[in-house]
Amino acid sequence: MGNISDMIEDFIIETLGEDEQLDISRNDLATYFNVAPSQINYVLSTRFNYARGFLTESKRGGGGHITILRAVDDEWEKSVADRLKEPIDYKSACYIVDEMASKQKLTKEECTLLKAVISPATLANPFKLENQIRSQILRRILFENKGRRE
Repeated sequence: MGNISDMIEDFIIETLGEDEQLDISRNDLATYFNVAPSQINYVLSTRFNYARGFLTESKRGGGGHITILRAVDDEWEKSVADRLKEPIDYKSACYIVDEMASKQKLTKEECTLLKAVISPATLANPFKLENQIRSQILRRILFENKGRRE
């Protein structure tokens, strides 16, 4: 059995099923798993973010109502393109690359190659620009050559 974060993620994904949207109470979810609401926040921010193809909306009060949405391609691409205007760490970049593969916008081979190109070993430099360079590479490859597959 995985850790509690894995269990919460699995529960949310199962509950969402094939639907595009899930409305849930953060406090109810925390009570169900016997964890602090901050644990739910952690799972939402790390497992249900733009890089993984989700958008979340949170409302304060009333048990901390949360809406989890599967990002449609245009929304997701806009969200990722906006995010790639800033430096990005390797783990977040890999989530984006994996999501592109799951959306069949990259092949498995392209995914593997791109991860190698943006890896910390490849981008290591004495000026600590790794995250900025990674963001620029992803932005150019994923969004500026968008028409080549269509």
